[in-house]
Amino acid sequence: MFILIKNYVDKMTIEDIKNFAIKNNIFLSDKELDFTFSFIKRNYEALYANPNIDLSRFKSNFSEENYNKIINLIDKLKIKYAQYLK
Repeated sequence: MFILIKNYVDKMTIEDIKNFAIKNNIFLSDKELDFTFSFIKRNYEALYANPNIDLSRFKSNFSEENYNKIINLIDKLKIKYAQYLK
């Protein structure tokens, strides 16, 4: 499973992040979008290894509304894909 994620992240574009966010009713500012894209590119391995990592230290990079939506989405996705996470 990790190889699939690695291949996807390697090819992932900022537009992919934007479209995924919009699909989930999250409308990121350009600054939030840039941060999210860079964060995923740099940290996907750590997130895969520890899906319960505390993301609260990154709260200041998002509006309060977007941060709450993102955390709720992550919680839903962790449940949906629990069998694939370590």
